[in-house]
Amino acid sequence: MAGQDVAAPGEMGEYEAPAESPLRSSSYEYRSRLKIGSLPLIHVVRGIDPSTGARPPAIGVIAVGQVAIGVIAVGQLAVGGIALGQAAIGLGWGIGQLAVGLLAAGQVAAGALGSLGQVALGPQALGLIVDHSSWAAVAWLIGGLVLLGWLMRRIAAVGPIVGKGTGDLLRISSLRDGRARVAGKVISRNQLRAPLSNRPCVYWHSLRVGPGIRAQERAGADMIVADGSGTARVDLSGAVMFIRNDRYTELPAPDWSLYMETFLAQGDDLYVAGPVRLEPDAEGHPMYRPGGVAPVFRGDERHPVVITTQPPYQLGAELKLAFGMAVSLLIAALISAVI
Repeated sequence: MAGQDVAAPGEMGEYEAPAESPLRSSSYEYRSRLKIGSLPLIHVVRGIDPSTGARPPAIGVIAVGQVAIGVIAVGQLAVGGIALGQAAIGLGWGIGQLAVGLLAAGQVAAGALGSLGQVALGPQALGLIVDHSSWAAVAWLIGGLVLLGWLMRRIAAVGPIVGKGTGDLLRISSLRDGRARVAGKVISRNQLRAPLSNRPCVYWHSLRVGPGIRAQERAGADMIVADGSGTARVDLSGAVMFIRNDRYTELPAPDWSLYMETFLAQGDDLYVAGPVRLEPDAEGHPMYRPGGVAPVFRGDERHPVVITTQPPYQLGAELKLAFGMAVSLLIAALISAVI
């Protein structure tokens, strides 16, 4: 993974899956098929993204997760029009242990119009401890700035997939030297076995997390993707940012750590973005580019190849919602401070 240490072989532990592993792959997230625009009506996320080791946010019209951003957001940290959570930052209603909103209710509640809680902050406050200062504006300002900071990091990670620096989605037959993005299907044969699930694959990524433990391991040299116009090779030995969170396998260990695994297999649909060059390739598809020359995606530390199974329009819609929410919080803070 780009910018992350990769554990040496064997560092993940001694576990070996049996020939037919009893472990079952499952999704750590749910996106409803019903959408409003490009956003899912409901997006539910739990746990850790096995491909990045991070706790991904739930972003949707109704978002539920440890971190949730939505019109209605529910989570440990929730940001939305209506927010419910341990820390809830709402533009309208905020309900939680620490709650912010036009109207807020919680143990500590800061409301621009009204608040109810053990500690109530705002012009119309009801609580054991009351302060009539405009704390909601301060919380909105901090929340907006933090959300913008996260958004910048997220764009740096997935920007190539949504077209930042790579332009429109191209057919593989149209690729030239530079940076680009394509959609295709894995056609390489499965020559590996994922270590936990024992599933056949062309690439796997394992993560072990726990108290004082964070180790990663991966396997796979390259893979071939095709889109009907031709084929391209993806060099997996270079800098790669792999984002797959729709299928994974996990195994708890006796030391309270957790083993997680995700993988790519023959037939998977995916999106690839990053640096690409035309290179001699005896195995390249000659249909459109004679002479044994084929495009090769190969990343470096500055510009890794980004591989994901998530559609670019979906990622783009999530980024736009997060940006809109951050700007709305900043505007609300400004208006509240002025009034």
